[in-house]
Amino acid sequence: KDKLAGTLSTGQPDGRNPATDAIKNAPVVIVACAELGKSGGFREGKPSTDKGDWFMFDVALAMQNLVLTATSLGLGTVHVGLFDALQAAAILGVPHGFCVVEMTPLGYPDQVRDPRPRKTLSEIVFYDKFGT
Repeated sequence: KDKLAGTLSTGQPDGRNPATDAIKNAPVVIVACAELGKSGGFREGKPSTDKGDWFMFDVALAMQNLVLTATSLGLGTVHVGLFDALQAAAILGVPHGFCVVEMTPLGYPDQVRDPRPRKTLSEIVFYDKFGT
C-alpha cells in the first residue's frame, strides 16, 4: 500500500494528496482496472460511439456503486483518481491491454465528518437549454 500511495499526485496547495493517509492506513485498497477495447461497443475494431472507448465511464459507474454501498454499510471510502496510473499498474503487475483507472481505500473510518455543502438543484439542473 505504501508503494501505491507513492503514485498519488499532489493536488493541494500544501503539496499533499488528501487520500495518501487513507491509502496507507486502510485495511483494503481496491484498484479498479479496465480491459481496453471492450467497453462501449465496437464495430470492426473501432468504438461504436463518438466518445471512443467508454472504459472510464464504465469503471466510474462500478466504483460509484461500490462507494455508495460501502458508505451505506458504515464503511469509509474515497475516490482516488489523481495518481500515476502507469506506475500503479507496474507495481501491481497489471497485464498489457488493461489499465488502472481508479483506486479506493476501504475500511471503517476513524472519524465521522459532517457532509460538505452541496450545490442547489437550480445550480446544476437546466431546462430546455443549457444555462437556463
